[in-house]
Amino acid sequence: MRTSLLQVFAHTAFILTLTCVEAAGQSTPRTPTPTTPNPSPTIDIHGHIITGTHSGPSILEVRFETDGRQLIGFAYANASGEFVFQKSGITVVSSLYVIVNLEGYAPYRERVINSGPRPGAFDATLSIFLEPEKTFDVEQSGGIPVVDASQLRTRVPGKAVDEYEKAMKEAAKGNAEKAIEGLQRAVRIAPDFSDALQSLGIQYIALKRFQEGEAALIRARNLSPNSGVPLINLGALYFQQGQFQSDAGHSEEAAASYAKAVNLLNEAVRRSPSSSTAFSNLGAALYKIGEYESARLSLSRALEIDDNEDSARLVLINVYVKFARYDDALEEIGRYFVRNPNSPQRASLESIQTQIQKLLKK
Repeated sequence: MRTSLLQVFAHTAFILTLTCVEAAGQSTPRTPTPTTPNPSPTIDIHGHIITGTHSGPSILEVRFETDGRQLIGFAYANASGEFVFQKSGITVVSSLYVIVNLEGYAPYRERVINSGPRPGAFDATLSIFLEPEKTFDVEQSGGIPVVDASQLRTRVPGKAVDEYEKAMKEAAKGNAEKAIEGLQRAVRIAPDFSDALQSLGIQYIALKRFQEGEAALIRARNLSPNSGVPLINLGALYFQQGQFQSDAGHSEEAAASYAKAVNLLNEAVRRSPSSSTAFSNLGAALYKIGEYESARLSLSRALEIDDNEDSARLVLINVYVKFARYDDALEEIGRYFVRNPNSPQRASLESIQTQIQKLLKK
């Protein structure tokens, strides 16, 4: 009876692409959020950093400043390059610049164009393409600087990037089919365009076309064999597939899919030990196969890395209820409410909160 108080209210936070995450309904790009959320931020910028055929770091700082280089604030992009910058309580600036510095790439500083309709606000959606930095060595004979051969890697053609950006706009509107068409064009132009392949995979997931999504994500993984990001993406796909199979009553197939997700995500956290999303996804997959203590450790680690990982918190509430750790469950519910006062999960969680409180009074 005690272990049936709470069902899973949320799945995992998937780290695929900007719209892919939204399509999966799990998580959006995050920046550290104030304790009291402001429903009408003065500045609201959503963005995606593209690093061509090579994956970026798991966390990347994005700086915002005025044209006089006065700091306004920071955002932090996740492993797929997604970020959100929101700030309120300041005078809206007329000129805002975004700055990204990543080792191995040319410094990026560009003006942000206010594209929002809200009067008195600064809204924008950004796609930032980082160019690999040219480095020089000195030849042993002659001392003439030459371009490092390792930097002569395949570049993503501009036409492919254009198709990718158009596809991302369609995906942001929820037009997965049109997004897929654009991403397919981008990949035909640039077969090694890893970001496009990963975005293509997640759009297929949104349409439950898992086999096609798997093929795209495996290609992306093969392009970056030492990166944890493609493993996180594939783990997310198998997790979603497992849920689809479970909903259809195919429990054995679902269990196999969850097991695949766990295997990939275990490797992903080894390769990306600072990725809160990897640990959050792993914890959710472990929960699905009944390994609750391992799930608790992974989910707790996700929150240690990033306390804003609300999807991990929701699954952790489930784990605590399984263990009859009701005080801990109530504490996490309270934290979730502080951060998400208008969450669609609120009514369900309030009902569970009331049931636990009544149980503890007995």
